[in-house]
Amino acid sequence: CQGNIGPCTIVGLCCLVGICGNMGVVMVIARKFRRGDKNFTLKLVLNLAMADLLSLVTLPVWIHSWLFGWVLGVKACRFFSFLVIGSLYCSVLTVTLMSVQRYLAVLYTRQWMKLRGAGERILLASLWGLSGVLACPALVLGDVVGEEMRCRWKYSSVGEKVFTKSMETLWGFIVPFTILVTSYGCLHHKVNDTAFFSSPRLTKLVTSIVVTFFVLWCPLHVVNIMGICGLLLKSEYLNNICETGWAVTQALTFINSCVNPFLYAFAFRKRNKKTEQSTQSTQSKITQFT
Repeated sequence: CQGNIGPCTIVGLCCLVGICGNMGVVMVIARKFRRGDKNFTLKLVLNLAMADLLSLVTLPVWIHSWLFGWVLGVKACRFFSFLVIGSLYCSVLTVTLMSVQRYLAVLYTRQWMKLRGAGERILLASLWGLSGVLACPALVLGDVVGEEMRCRWKYSSVGEKVFTKSMETLWGFIVPFTILVTSYGCLHHKVNDTAFFSSPRLTKLVTSIVVTFFVLWCPLHVVNIMGICGLLLKSEYLNNICETGWAVTQALTFINSCVNPFLYAFAFRKRNKKTEQSTQSTQSKITQFT
């Protein structure tokens, strides 16, 4: 219990700040929707806030579990594991889609415009569907294990654990981060003389997105990779390091859900104010992806 007090304190603060911040985002976007402003980026920010809220509202259950053990049974363990993992995947995939959307909206405007309406709804539904698929192992592997009664995944073999952990890192970090960096990198390279990157604030926003994602998600997947190496090499030392670092790296992923509303919604609000002061031609280009 004592070893989990630090991470639990961090996660508890994230829960309070993150829920308030994301609820604020939902209310602000709801007002914009009522005024008829329903561009796709706003829908993505709303989707991100909803995914983050879904993961954050489960935190009291996990904090109690980390401190006192899991007392709700196997079915609840699987349900809450599926819920939090699915929502975290959805958050990561939404951030990834935002980078792709900006790239396509600026460089392939006509093709992107064809996706309006039904295409946008399909993309959003696909995000949640894919997130659910990626979280499905929790419904099979979730179990209450150990003397301390922890809600963990119980694997039938080393091969199953290696495969599952590898897929987590591949789809939860490597693929999204690669797409994120590639999309923003190509966008900066091709349109660095246009309005998108002419503002230091916008450049700072893009940099913050990439750096925040890397800093808060990389440690978890480093621990994942070390765990895989520990299993393959049968190294008790690596396995012990992973067991020690698990709680801290998990806490970092929830910090990401806490900072997202400040990183995106409030930055976009400042960005929109500046956009309104630009010329009409520049304004029409920017509004396609803001």
